[in-house]
Parts: sequence; C-alpha cells; structure tokens
Amino acid sequence: MRIVLRVLRAELLQLARDKRALFSAIVLPALLYPLFFWGSQKLEDVGEKTMAERSVTIAMDLSGLDEDTRSAFNEELVTRGDATIRTVDASAILSLEDEEEQRLAALAIIEAKVNGEEAAPPEGAFSEASPEANPEMDPGAGPKEDSAEDKGEEAKDSGPDLLVIARSMGEVPNQRRAEFEFWYDVKSDDGREALSRARDSARAVESLQVVERRRDLLGGDPALALDPQPTDLASAEDASGAILGRLLPFIVLLVLISGGAYAALAVFAGEREAGTLETLLVQPVPERSIAAGKFLAVFTAGMATLLVNLASLAGCVAFGLAGSETNGLDSGGGLSFTRLLAVGIELPACLLLCAVLCLICGRARTFREGQLLVFPVTLLVMVPTAIVLRPEVSLTVMWALIPFAGTALALRDGLEGDLSLAMAALVTASHLGYTWIALTQLGRVLDAEKILGGGGDAKSEGHLRQASGRHAMRWGFAVVMAMYLVAGSIQRWNMTAGLWFTFWVFLPLFALGVAWLRPRAKGEPRRLLPALGLRMPHPLHVLGALLLAPALAKGAQHLFHWQTKLIPLPQGMDGSVDALAGFPEGLFWLVFFLSVSPGIFEELLFRGSLLESMKRDWKWPKVVLWQGLYFGLIHLSIYRLAPTAILGALLAGLALRTRSVIPAMALHMTYNATVVMGARSQDQENQDEWLTTRVFDADWFAYAPWAAILGVGLLIAVRPLPKD
Repeated sequence: MRIVLRVLRAELLQLARDKRALFSAIVLPALLYPLFFWGSQKLEDVGEKTMAERSVTIAMDLSGLDEDTRSAFNEELVTRGDATIRTVDASAILSLEDEEEQRLAALAIIEAKVNGEEAAPPEGAFSEASPEANPEMDPGAGPKEDSAEDKGEEAKDSGPDLLVIARSMGEVPNQRRAEFEFWYDVKSDDGREALSRARDSARAVESLQVVERRRDLLGGDPALALDPQPTDLASAEDASGAILGRLLPFIVLLVLISGGAYAALAVFAGEREAGTLETLLVQPVPERSIAAGKFLAVFTAGMATLLVNLASLAGCVAFGLAGSETNGLDSGGGLSFTRLLAVGIELPACLLLCAVLCLICGRARTFREGQLLVFPVTLLVMVPTAIVLRPEVSLTVMWALIPFAGTALALRDGLEGDLSLAMAALVTASHLGYTWIALTQLGRVLDAEKILGGGGDAKSEGHLRQASGRHAMRWGFAVVMAMYLVAGSIQRWNMTAGLWFTFWVFLPLFALGVAWLRPRAKGEPRRLLPALGLRMPHPLHVLGALLLAPALAKGAQHLFHWQTKLIPLPQGMDGSVDALAGFPEGLFWLVFFLSVSPGIFEELLFRGSLLESMKRDWKWPKVVLWQGLYFGLIHLSIYRLAPTAILGALLAGLALRTRSVIPAMALHMTYNATVVMGARSQDQENQDEWLTTRVFDADWFAYAPWAAILGVGLLIAVRPLPKD
C-alpha cells in the first residue's frame, strides 16, 4: 500500500506541474458552461426577435376566396409581424398546365423588380391594383398596402418575397375548401420567413373554420366522444428526478472521460514516449502496485473534473441559465438530499471507466495513438448508457450486470425514488468486479519484461508481445462493424442479395484476410489451411458434434423463451416464425441460407482464422469468451445475443478440443437446420406436407438428451488426431 501511495503522489505532482493542461481539462469546461447557456439563450432570443421584426413583402391573389376567409387570413397575417402586401392577378398562372411554365410565371412575379429594373412577367401574371380596384383588400383591416411613402425607394427596387394564390374548391357554399398555393425562393431568408407566417396564418384560419362548420352542420364535433384530460400526479420532485435521470448518466461519463483521458494519456502514453515509464518499471516493486497507483491518479483527476463541472452545472440550473423553467428543473422541483445521494451509484461506473482508460492508454505506444483510442472508448460507453432513454426498460438482474447500462438505470431509478437496495448492491458488485478485471489486465500490461522487451525483431517476438491475439481482436471488431455498416445495409435493401453477399463474399474474404495477415515468427512459413483451422479431425469427433445438435436446439428454444421475460419482444413479433420473414421462399433456400452457408463460412471465420490467431497467445477461457462475444454481436439483434453468444462459445470449445474447424461446421449446420425446421413447422401459412408435426414435439426428440450425452462422451474420450 505504501508503494501505491508513493506512485499516486508522484503522478499527481507530475499532473499538477502542467498547469496549462490542468486548467484546460478541469477548470476551463466549468467556466464555459455559464457562457454556453447564456450565449445559447441570447442567440435564441436575438434570432426570434430579429425574425419577428423582419419586414416581408407578400404578393397575394385572394380573389378566389369568400370575403370572410379573406378577412380572417389577413387578420392572422397582421398578428405575425410586419408585412407589406401587393395585390396581383395570378389568373395566368392558374391557367397554365405545365408545371415548369407555372414555376417561371411565379418566378417572374417574385423577381418583378431587381436593382430598379422591372422584369417582364408573362402577360396577365402581375398587375398592381389599388384597394378600390381590389375589393378583397381592406387596408383598414389587413396588412398595409405597398407604397413609396411606406417603404421608400427600397420598396420600388425589390420584388415580393412570397406569392400567395388562393381559391375555393367545391360546389356547396358552406362546405367549400380554400386551397392555398405558396411560391417562394428557398435561398431567400425573407422568403422563408414570409412562407412561415403565411402558412401559419392559413392553418389558424383552417382550425377556426373546422370548428365552426362542425358546429353549424352537426351541432358539434362527433369525433369528440371522449375528451381525455391527462393529469400528471407526479410531484415536482419526481418530475425533476425523471428528467435528471435521463441526462445525468451521460453528463457524468462524458465529463469523467474529459478529465480521466487527460490524466491517463499523461501517466501512461506520455511517460512511455518520455522514457520515464521504463525507468519506473526497472525498480524492484510489483507492477500491480504501480498500476494501482497510476489508476488512483487517473481516478482522482477524473473525479476532480467531474465535481468541478457538476458544481458549475448546478449553479447554472440554480440561477436559471440552463432554461430550468422550460425543462421542469425549476426551483420548486428541487430534489431532496436523499434523492441526490443516488448519484453515488455512478461511482462504480466511474471506477470502471477510469480503469478502461488506463488499460487503453497503457497499451498505446505513443501519445497520439492513445488520443485516437479515446473516441472509440467514448462510443462504447455511450451505447449501453443510452438504454436510460427507453422508459419501457426497467432495471433487472440482466441489465444490472451490463457495464454502464446498469449504473445508468440505477441512477434513473434512484433519482425517481424507486431504487431498491438489492439492485443497487448488485450493480455495485458487478461494476467493481469488472474494474478488478481491468486492473488485473493493466498490471499485466505493465509487466516490465513486456515493456522492456521491445527493440528486437517484431516477427520473432510476436508470441511474446501477443501480436497474434491483438491481431484477432482488431479483426474481430472490424468484422462486427463491417457487418453492421455494409452487410446489414445490403440485407435491408434486398434480403436475397444481402445473404449471397454476406455468406459467399463478405465472410470468406475476411476469413482469408485474417489468416493470411496473421503475425508469424521469424522463419515461420505461411500456411493458409492450418491458419483457417482446416485440419482432418477424428471421425468420432464429427459424430459427437452431430449428436449434440438436437439438444442444443431445444436448449436454445428454452433459453429464448426465458430471455423474453427479461427483454420482451416488440408487439406482434414472434421469435421463431417471424425470424424467417424476408428470407427467400421455400424450405430448400431457408436451409441453404440459414444452415449450410453460415455453417461453412461463419465457422471458417470465427472458429477458423480468428480462433487460430487467438489461441496462439491466449488461454482457453479467454478465447471462448471473446469468441462468444463476437459471435453474438455479429447477428445484429439484441433478442438473439444470448443464444448466439452461448452457441459461439460452445463451438469455440469444440474447435479447441478437436483441433479442427470441421466438427464445428457439422454442429453449426445441424443445429441451424433443426432450428429452421422447428420454426418452419410452426408457420401455418407455409406448411410443408411432410413437416406437419412440430419438430421439437416429435417422438424422436425425446432421445436428444441421451444423444447429447453420448456426443459429449465421444468428444472427451477420443483423443484428437496429432497435429500435422
């Protein structure tokens, strides 16, 4: 412990010496919050005031409307700001049938006068008229008429910003509908403002006329059989807690990343570049003590940043700079001290985030590389935290075990006054466990032999540096992201084309790329087939894998039903039948695309090239864990994450035991075929004559557990063939 405190003191003093970076990372953001909120409000006020005071010119032909509608429209237009009206005769535009000719005629009116030179609109398209010549205009009640006295010389040299043409449609006088056409130039600010005012005026007139006509014709609105009047029974404190519960988890983690990343980069990547890290590691002290001291320094810097920024935000809310009256955080809705203590549930997430930052920056070879890794960490942290924005999701045991999602939901429940002590304890224990795992890995990263072992030939030291394992991790992440962005997009556009591309182009190319580019020791030949896991397995291992498939399919069905209790499916979605929606018709194509193709190419990538790279540097538990994680993520569905992750882990264990990817292919194809036929047998609309009995309810399925026991026995008892 004394070594940890000494390292902590030294790192804090080192961070404090760089006063400029310390000020920029911790103090400056807190000072900018009041300026940001005040400036945002001022800009919004100035923008609204400027647009409200803007004077616009509108050319209107309302001759097709009745007098009441014209008057109502003009009155509404007057209330929305200063507007100068020009009356026009737009009958020529209405008489044109070609849309392009109509556009040119309307454009001629909009550009009627430019720099004092009057344009020549089509004959009859524009004609100024006095109020006497235009009975629809009432200068005493409507907007002011354009004149040199009102607008000066500027009015003579500028055309209207908007052209409004209105006419009545229908034969029955009391049921005629007014149709408005608005012609404007989207590049003009005045044109967009005039359009907004005129459109709002027309909608207001429509709302009034709808109520009046329903009352006159029907004696009221028959659709208003029910008049719901919602009343929020939540107290002001509960309302404020609900709002803060959706915002505070993001604020806490983002601010902590700002201060923690600055410190983590300085104490790891910065010291590695400066050479001081190697000097520290040659001392006769445990690397875990060094890792703990540096972690505490990063955590201290992150918490200092968080506390200063939260204090600044609280001050902005208290003084009304954050728009608290509009978002429910007014002074009357302040949270009690007991509710505010719920913020402490974020402390385990803060510890975990600082440990992750230390681990990422500890692996970075340069300061610049560490900076580039901070942004992906931010995204990975924000994604699970976003679950707090879904009001239908409640804190359960499963969510409590998910990093950052559990603390976000716990904080939301705590601020709303609904957090139980048992769930708070589970969230805290799980996140502290993840933190311990991260710190354990950090101690291994700081192993002096690994840090000081550089400088030799990279290929010959590839195994020592775990280059093959890191190679597999990077490629696995790239596969998942490419599946989301590329293959998933093609499948959404065209399912059949997407399946052909995914299984017969996307996965094979990645499998070959991972195997071909795998790091090799000096003098090691490049052998593609072993790098893909394509070795001859023992025949009894293939048989054992086939015997496991029915029991695994039945187990996956039970697991899926249990999972729906924790993560309910969207309304109307059936996990078995609807999973086949969008796939090519016919059982043959279902089996081909959902059994044969994934059984070959998913295994070639995951249990082939990726697993072969992982097992060179990692132990079995780590290989199985990462295989399950990547395999679950690749299927692009949270509802299939648990079953597919478990299946991926089992297939990885099978490939490791048999030293070949071929038994995993056999198990994968048989398992998928069983699941597909089971789902097909429940689909009444696409029933096959020979598949009338539900697969999972068939008599022979009762022997599946015994077959699985025999399969496991073969896999354990029969030794794999020796390596070639």
